[in-house]
Amino acid sequence: RLISGRRANLSAPDEVTLGEGLAKPTHLGVGDHLAFESYTPAQVAKFLRGKDAGPPAGPHVRLRIVGIVRRPLDLGDRGASGGVTVLTPAFNRTYHDRIGAWGGPILRVRTRGGDADVSRVTAAAHRIFGGTPDGVVVLGLAIETEGARNAINVLTVALLVFAGVAALSGVVAIAIVLNREIAVTNSDQLTLRALGSTRRQRGAMSGSRAVLIASGGALIAGLGAVAASPFFPIGVARRADPDVGVHADWVVLVIGVLAIGALVVGIAVVAAVRTTRESLRAVVPRRRTRAAAMVDFTTGAGFSPAATTGLRMAVEPGRGETAVPLRSAFLGVVLGVVGVGAAVVFASSLGHLASTPRMYGWTWDFRVNDSATSHCDMGNRAIERDHAISAIAAVCIENIEVDGRPVAGWGYQPIRGTIAAETISGRQPANAREVALGSDTLHALGKRIGDLVHVSGSHGVRSYRIVGTVVLPRMDDPQPLADGAVLTGHGLAAITDPHDGNFTQYLLGDFAAGADRAAFARRVDAASRRLGENNLFGRVTGPAVPVEIARLRQIGWFPAALASLLAVLGLAAVGHALVTGVRRRRREFAVLKTLGFDRRQVRVNVAWQATTLAVVGLAVGLPVGVLVGNSAWRIVADGLGVAPTTAVPVLVLLAFPAVIVALNLVAFVPGNAAARARPAVALQVE
Repeated sequence: RLISGRRANLSAPDEVTLGEGLAKPTHLGVGDHLAFESYTPAQVAKFLRGKDAGPPAGPHVRLRIVGIVRRPLDLGDRGASGGVTVLTPAFNRTYHDRIGAWGGPILRVRTRGGDADVSRVTAAAHRIFGGTPDGVVVLGLAIETEGARNAINVLTVALLVFAGVAALSGVVAIAIVLNREIAVTNSDQLTLRALGSTRRQRGAMSGSRAVLIASGGALIAGLGAVAASPFFPIGVARRADPDVGVHADWVVLVIGVLAIGALVVGIAVVAAVRTTRESLRAVVPRRRTRAAAMVDFTTGAGFSPAATTGLRMAVEPGRGETAVPLRSAFLGVVLGVVGVGAAVVFASSLGHLASTPRMYGWTWDFRVNDSATSHCDMGNRAIERDHAISAIAAVCIENIEVDGRPVAGWGYQPIRGTIAAETISGRQPANAREVALGSDTLHALGKRIGDLVHVSGSHGVRSYRIVGTVVLPRMDDPQPLADGAVLTGHGLAAITDPHDGNFTQYLLGDFAAGADRAAFARRVDAASRRLGENNLFGRVTGPAVPVEIARLRQIGWFPAALASLLAVLGLAAVGHALVTGVRRRRREFAVLKTLGFDRRQVRVNVAWQATTLAVVGLAVGLPVGVLVGNSAWRIVADGLGVAPTTAVPVLVLLAFPAVIVALNLVAFVPGNAAARARPAVALQVE
């Protein structure tokens, strides 16, 4: 995707389009120049034989940047470290015999059927190139795509949740408004019935305005969706979208418009049916209600008159002109608490994952890049007996194929103590005939724990039994969390040549209690200097956060935004119910004042109504919210390939006082209005 400038002229050896991953950290743009030194082919050949060929002696090249591009790998881990710079064919013709190349040609292949065709293409590559001196090494591109893909998948799930919550919010809002408007006509039902109107006619008159509301609302929603399309997608998905702008998915829009219209009309019909049915029951004596039973209980328990009447009003919706939308208020509070609880659990679980290295595969305290060992034989290391270490192991990483799928193979060999990969299910490989796979690898192959797979390396093919699923941590090179294979050291050596140099080796260790970590790092540096320039230990380093988790952090705002939306919905529903209740029950409040209630008791009455709504909302909504947050996080964790460990923070307990205080603050305004109302005016109007 061209971001700025133009494409490079393929016939110009001095033009280049720079990837975004390199342009940003180097602050280079269109019109700037990219200069570098080079080694000659003879120098490269000498280096590959393990000899020192001296400083760069090849041409000094200066390229003119004519454009900035964004490649798929610029969205992932490899892009964060600079990505890849693609030069022109003219550059190759000009410098192919003057600049040495460290590797052979690379073919980037797109298969027709995705993962399903990888094994066939891999087999074809081996047939075609198998006779060449170096053969062929097949690499998957998960290291370039998985980080961005996982973040996009999570964002997709988040937007679907957001859409679902917005739909529920709309249903609640529509139900509140239509029920209130249609209920106003309840007092006219008996008159219309006496004039000869049938129940169907009265229902049609009550709900006729809903057709206009449904048509207008659906049209505005459809046009609004098209108008808002340039603002979506968001996050890394927006960077990946090759065509950001106005879009209209007519299938989705038509279904959405029809669904909105049908929903509004359906709510109106239900409200109209209820209104006409209640008019028939108006002359029937009302039976003893649950509200009356609650009054008897609270009175016997010693509650004050203000508390008793407040509890009754909180659970008794009333009838006709005194009807209060209590059901929608309770639903709003429950929905708000569910959203806040789910968001807190989801955000806490994400934070727990990001702050717990073991969960993303880092089950040790430190690693050291071990290039001091000339072959992957897991033996004789200068630091393995250091007193600062309580456990140490070696791991060799080499490209292998599992049933034709190219992945990184990890061979663990304990040296002292126990260090192993993080296991999600099953167990670690215990012998040279067992393998544990990442969850993406397992799903792509259609295998299960207990099945056999054929694993091929640079020097052979062997059958292994799958014994578990594991998490693969990030080392120097990008590594997908869930795409790879873990074997024992001997299991990897059985299919690879430990002397060919096509591997990366690390020492992994845990520090002993009270160890001086800085002093240990200095001893490793000293050992590295003694070994010489070409046989070095790397620096002692700690955990590296995988790109998948880093991408998730970029949408950490979403749970808070969703929780805020639902909290506002709940507060609005409660506010509407309390304001409506105070207005419609002004005669009751006037009678209570006449019987001796003062202003403080009236405010207490309304506060008890709000507190009742809060307690019921918390009792129902908080457990549901925790379950919803747990389920959402499990979906995300399964997609990442990590253990679905949910973190429920103590912060959830603060929801109880927070919700009660918030709803009482909302109740202050209608409570104050009820307290200041004059009884004589209210009774005269009634």
